[in-house]
Amino acid sequence: MKTPSTSLCLFWCLVAALIISGCQGSGHTINFDPRALASPSAKVGTQHDGDLTILVHPFQDARAKQDRVGTRTHLWGGVTHFSAWNGKISEGMANLAIEYLQDQQWRASKSSTDAASIPSSDVTLTGTVLSLNANAKSGFGFTDIDVDMKVRFEAKNMVDGSSVRMVLGANGSDTVGMFAPKDVGRLINLVAKDLYKQLFQDLMVKDKAFHIRQGN
Repeated sequence: MKTPSTSLCLFWCLVAALIISGCQGSGHTINFDPRALASPSAKVGTQHDGDLTILVHPFQDARAKQDRVGTRTHLWGGVTHFSAWNGKISEGMANLAIEYLQDQQWRASKSSTDAASIPSSDVTLTGTVLSLNANAKSGFGFTDIDVDMKVRFEAKNMVDGSSVRMVLGANGSDTVGMFAPKDVGRLINLVAKDLYKQLFQDLMVKDKAFHIRQGN
């Protein structure tokens, strides 16, 4: 027959075992499919000046390690790896750009591999992903999440063949009590949205073309 102290000891051993098993990583990979977050003012207001049409080409991925975007380190050892868009970072980032543009009432569409079906446009937008990191570190009762990204953009104006080029970066962090993978995907969303917001705040439309705003 177990004494109360023995039962209590077994109870806490079981709790500790559950905590440890829940805070250790097995080295497996979690994949995210981030989608753009609609702004509260979506679908409100008029078209942007010049009624510009933008064609977004697939981005390039210039990162040294393209199979993952980061890891989660667990409290009692082990890691979980993160990937996004099934490793197709360039395609995912381009899709986020289109969703952000459309949410902000720009006339944007995605380019097609079929040359005959490519719509006409005033500007073509491309990007090169220089860095994209999403990491999480778990402690006792909390997990810190950090995301940063850097992209080189090029907007080519069809009217005169000129181009506007910029390298922009954005980052964000969050701390959660009970970690869920969707927390990382959500933060990737928010940081990407901030990146695209920076891009189009720095650009102005004149004569069916993009130009860098004076003072930027």
